[in-house]
Amino acid sequence: MKREKFLHEQQRFSIRKYSFGAASVLLGASLVFAGQALADERHEVSTPSDASLFATSDSDAVTAADIFSGVATDGVASSEKASQVLTTSQTASETATSEARSEVSASQTADKASETAVTSSAVENRTNLAEKDANLDVSSMVRAAVNTSLVSQPATTTDSDLPSQGTYVYKERTEVKNQPKISAKAEFYVNPGDSVLYDQVVTADGYQWISYKSYSGVRRYAPVKPVAAGSGNGNSGNGDGKPSNGAQATTGALNIPATGTFYFTRDTDIKKEPKADLKPTFVFSKGDHVIYDKVLTADNHQWISYLGYDYVRYYADVATLTPAKAETPTVKPTETNQAKPETTGAEKLPASGTYNVTRSLNVKNEPKASAETLYTLEKGYKVNYDKVLTADNHQWISYISYSGTRRYVDIATLKATESKPQENRVSGNLTINNQTSNGFDVVVTNVSGGGKAVQEVRVPIWSDKDGQDDLTWYHADKQSDGSYKVHVDTASHKGDAGTYSVHLYYMLNGKRTYITETKATVPQSVETQVTGKLTISNQTSNGFDVVVTNVSGGGKEVKEVRVPIWSDKNGQDDLTWYHADKQSDGSYKVHVDTASHKGDAGTYSVHLYYMLNGKRTYITETKATVPQSVESQVTGKLTINNQTSNGFDVVVTNVSGGGKEVKEVRVPIWSDKNGQDDLTWYHADKQSDGSYKVHVDTASHKGDAGTYSVHLYYMLDGKRTYITETKATVPQATESHVTGKLTNNGSYYSVRGKYDDIIIVNKKHGLSKDYNPGENPTAKAAFVRLRDDMINQGLNVGRSYSGFRSYDYQKTLYDNYVSRDGQAAADRYSARPGYSEHQTGLVFDLTDKSGNLLEDSRASQWLKDNAHNYGFIVRFQAGKEASTGYMPEAWHIRYVGKEAKDIHDSGLSLEEYFGIEGGDYAASSKPAESKPATTGAINLPATGTYTFTSRASIKAEAKVSSPELAYYDKGMSVNYDKVLTVDGRQWLSYVTASGARRYVDIAAAKAEAKPEVKPVAKPVDKPSLPATGTYTFTGRASIKAEAKVSSPELAYYDKGMTVNYDKVLTADGCQWLSYVTPSGARRYVDIAAAKEESKPETKPVAKPADKPSLPESGTYTFTSRASIKAEAKVSSPELAYYDKGMTVNYDKVLTADGRQWLSYVTTSGARRYVDIAAAKPEASQPAAKPSLPESGRYTFTGRASIKAEAKVSSPELAYYDKGMSVNYDKVLTADGHTWLSYMTVSGARRYVDIA
Repeated sequence: MKREKFLHEQQRFSIRKYSFGAASVLLGASLVFAGQALADERHEVSTPSDASLFATSDSDAVTAADIFSGVATDGVASSEKASQVLTTSQTASETATSEARSEVSASQTADKASETAVTSSAVENRTNLAEKDANLDVSSMVRAAVNTSLVSQPATTTDSDLPSQGTYVYKERTEVKNQPKISAKAEFYVNPGDSVLYDQVVTADGYQWISYKSYSGVRRYAPVKPVAAGSGNGNSGNGDGKPSNGAQATTGALNIPATGTFYFTRDTDIKKEPKADLKPTFVFSKGDHVIYDKVLTADNHQWISYLGYDYVRYYADVATLTPAKAETPTVKPTETNQAKPETTGAEKLPASGTYNVTRSLNVKNEPKASAETLYTLEKGYKVNYDKVLTADNHQWISYISYSGTRRYVDIATLKATESKPQENRVSGNLTINNQTSNGFDVVVTNVSGGGKAVQEVRVPIWSDKDGQDDLTWYHADKQSDGSYKVHVDTASHKGDAGTYSVHLYYMLNGKRTYITETKATVPQSVETQVTGKLTISNQTSNGFDVVVTNVSGGGKEVKEVRVPIWSDKNGQDDLTWYHADKQSDGSYKVHVDTASHKGDAGTYSVHLYYMLNGKRTYITETKATVPQSVESQVTGKLTINNQTSNGFDVVVTNVSGGGKEVKEVRVPIWSDKNGQDDLTWYHADKQSDGSYKVHVDTASHKGDAGTYSVHLYYMLDGKRTYITETKATVPQATESHVTGKLTNNGSYYSVRGKYDDIIIVNKKHGLSKDYNPGENPTAKAAFVRLRDDMINQGLNVGRSYSGFRSYDYQKTLYDNYVSRDGQAAADRYSARPGYSEHQTGLVFDLTDKSGNLLEDSRASQWLKDNAHNYGFIVRFQAGKEASTGYMPEAWHIRYVGKEAKDIHDSGLSLEEYFGIEGGDYAASSKPAESKPATTGAINLPATGTYTFTSRASIKAEAKVSSPELAYYDKGMSVNYDKVLTVDGRQWLSYVTASGARRYVDIAAAKAEAKPEVKPVAKPVDKPSLPATGTYTFTGRASIKAEAKVSSPELAYYDKGMTVNYDKVLTADGCQWLSYVTPSGARRYVDIAAAKEESKPETKPVAKPADKPSLPESGTYTFTSRASIKAEAKVSSPELAYYDKGMTVNYDKVLTADGRQWLSYVTTSGARRYVDIAAAKPEASQPAAKPSLPESGRYTFTGRASIKAEAKVSSPELAYYDKGMSVNYDKVLTADGHTWLSYMTVSGARRYVDIA
């Protein structure tokens, strides 16, 4: 019947006498509550005596107090009341049953609806379930009666009297299984209030079960009543820990299985030992459950035990084995112990609780006085509410009904109107995405702490295979859209396929709070084979590339990808084992240079091996073809770039040894001033594009300006061979000019702070391309202390970090970001090349323990509060984007030294603190360039340095009418990159440090005469010292700031002390060693008076130099465990290590802190050092070249036996003949002979007797 039909009807009761006992009254009460539990709205019910009663689920029409007081004091009144209740409840039960049937039918239209039991109640967690029940406040005895009455037939049906088929309404959270066995796996759970149509009732395994066939055709079983109920210390159960519906016994052990699920029927102490007098660690509440794996008796109590999420074993006291006194039920508050509400003015009420109705109160769907009244609560009712609010000049209490609808009860009229209520509920949704055999993603949305701050989102996940043996608590990362995300890799869960449990917890007020849960499915992996594919590309006469794709270890981790390659010419005499480098797309790559294979053309064999479980495993092979080279000439080209007063760059291209391997590219350089007194032999470094590069600092050449001679030599067949030469020009240095507080130092800008000069880098102030200082040692040491302190304090901080980045590396990063997100977006979080603070070596990006950039809230706050104590500031903070130009980055810290505390305390950004310009990049305009004029123009090179002979205007456009921005005066100079003729004038053009292009009118300036170039002889041989190395002093030697005898002594080295130097030069009649201090200052040590030089020869001649025991770069195989460190110091902490048999590609060999180190650069750009041996003490002059390096290539001068052991008596397996060669990785002495050793393609070690 529709509500409108009876909303305004009055209640009518007829009084009749019936004879009922107390049990009948209790049964009647249970039926009333059953009807209320299944119907949200009231129903009009007629009886034969025309008696009618309005019942509602939103409040108790008859409370427990009404029932029991009626039974105890007034038999007549109670009988009449019970009669009315019985009649009403019967009809309400019929209506409720009909509704329940329709709900089940509707739910069964979806696949497996009955299996998953997803009703409106099943979606909510236990907390929400408790909120749904909050509007009923009855004793446990009445609740038992209410539960007993939830049946499918109009007549009362209990568990003990179940019909063979019908509708069953669950009274508690119940496991649904595929077999009627307590030990059977629970397929899913149903919640209290859920209902199901069943067609069988069976008794098995000590339980009565209802059974039905699911929508998918699978028969399901649900236990509803034990055949014989157990007893215990208030924790009565059904043999598996589930509570029974009867009264609870207080003594005796529970009859429960050895393992299973236990449901608590009272608040139960949880302890770390099975001792009755031990203080509980925490308490499980009534209705909670736990999966236990032990049952034991101790200290006169029965206990169940389980292993917690924290891997601690806990014990729950479930029964006392000696008689215990019965507990006295708590007296519920009555009308006498609650003040009556006033009709005007707000009542003082707690935020949630039980409200006793003392007068008629209206219930509505909105907190509005004008809203429709749904029904009325009469005096004596009790309401469990969860909110108190004021709205529309009234005070309201609010609760959620069984149907999930929020109700509002008007309890007082107020004098003032207050704002509408705001509902705060704890919420969160779990969504599973990207489910593959490798894992899945968990997305958490609708995150709310119900008015409390969600401090952390945690997601515990485990596979349903073997219990919780793979349980992992994940920390969800917040996304830009406000959601949280977790990626789950099955490799972290023992590779399990199948169903995974995914739960959601929030940290609220320091407590871990359960929110909701779901399931994820990982399909079975079809990958079982070890696979790999070899592809050959870019085959030229110089070499080829090998690309490895489809890499799989068949379920095993591929530790390393190795590619042995050799030419088919002369067997395997050029065999090389390459280490393939992983690419961003997951493939691996090797570049093969024919120069490493004796320059052989023709067919090459290419094999593929993986390191699986510590073993080198053959995968596949292919062939590559190298065409015959048409190249016969030795070639090389020198190009001079970036010529400033501070130095220049030398780039060597078109490098070819004419069929011979170019072992080394050397570039001798000296200024034309004072002969070759500053001659330095530079070692050119190979670049990624195949060219070689040298940077020349004028400070290493006595600061000389003017012309420099630059020659090029190759090492071919062990001989230093002259190739070509050119000239470079270093302009005269001018004084640094100061703009406001900023100083332009040529390569960078700085501002004078309270204690030191502070380098400034932002979108307005950049760095020169060749500014390449590396990691600042002082900043690095401070960073390591900061990072280690954070780790030691338990913060989520990892050891990996991002520090110094070169100009070229930053360009690669930035270009990738622009390609991915567009320039506008990339500019918010990534610096353009030349504008990154990372290029200063003073900045470090922290990561968390997972290797992601640090965003952990606790760690970020710690940094904000403490970084200044280590000399750092958090560079890009929230609210400072207008001045810094970048979005907030909690992980990005900048070293500024002592002034960090002042900057931190000011609350300002670096730009705001020093009052310098920041924000976005400056826009630049480019004029249209025309061809240079053919007459009247000064004859200038396309780029270079120009010295002004008179005043010249600086303009933003190459126009005579353009306003003058500034000017150059006579004698000043500029580095320009363009010469153009526009508007009838000749202009020089350059780009400022801020990125703006400027134009200087030079048409009126006189052309300067070209300086006379005096022919300078080629460099003479250097002394017997190598160009770089370690030197041991044989006497006292002065340390000076300049390579001059007259320069004051800063300090000195004494006899026996050593120094690592990077240059040897002759100046002021003496020979000097030179090195750079940790602070970046260059120092010079006078070691000997220079011998009288003969006239220089036309070309530099060979310099005798010791060859180290290892080549300067190459691949090294470790013979024992070796530490990887961030600095070449014994005291530096170990970051990781290489084990025996592992290899590394290194680019430097150095001696420091009494040890020999290999060095390389990681893929993240960080330099690492590996301690490989104690360094031998150096004599005053370098030791003689050893007979053989530790690894390399050896050419035989006679027949030599190949053996399986380094023993003279070992049988000969094969032999090398005169003229043949081998690539070896070890030299050893054994059995009185010297042996070379190498690994064959099959992985066997061989030994060759050479002497």
